[in-house]
Amino acid sequence: MSSLSTILKAYWLLAKWDYKISKQPYAKWKSDLDSNSVDLSSSPNQRFDAYPQQQYVQVAQLFGKVTRHHYRKMNCLRRCMALKELLISMHMPSNLHIGVRFAPELQAHSWLSVNGFIINDSKEVVSTYTEITNKSQFFQTSISTL
Repeated sequence: MSSLSTILKAYWLLAKWDYKISKQPYAKWKSDLDSNSVDLSSSPNQRFDAYPQQQYVQVAQLFGKVTRHHYRKMNCLRRCMALKELLISMHMPSNLHIGVRFAPELQAHSWLSVNGFIINDSKEVVSTYTEITNKSQFFQTSISTL
């Protein structure tokens, strides 16, 4: 995928996920939160770790530039879901993580990793959050309390 096509796809995916999260019912996109695996059966030679971490970081950095120039300001969940979908389209699977902290009120944050390597955030930021393992249950509980 060329840089221009990656940029255009990233821009579109950001708009798509912004719309999904802000306009569609949670039930329509909640399954995407837990879909950490990708079916690479069409490419049996590719494994989860077939791509060097640097390749993931390069895509994430390009995606970050697109995000900074998007017409809407995107929160971390929108950015992660769009980047995750972009990576999947390139047969580069990643894992979504969501964490919370109390500082002094409840705050949540999301990030992506590959084989434990964080690709779109820093260890310093991520270490201040406690990861939630059942994301769908967390969001359902959070939404029902609003």
